[in-house]
Amino acid sequence: MKRFYYMLFLSVTLLACSKQNEVGGDKDTETYTPCGIYKSGQKLYKGSKGGCFYYNSKGNKEYVERSACKC
Repeated sequence: MKRFYYMLFLSVTLLACSKQNEVGGDKDTETYTPCGIYKSGQKLYKGSKGGCFYYNSKGNKEYVERSACKC
């Protein structure tokens, strides 16, 4: 019986940790300042390493040439 409770505790702990990681996910928590408009009308942003990107319709970053950013 102790083994059952131990396994239950362990699985609940692992589940809680994995859910906590999903909340943060791999999405950026930083906020970016707009640096212009791309050809197709999306707002451009400059990343922390100098990359220039916009968010596509799925919410993912699409990188473009650095010269497109005006900041």
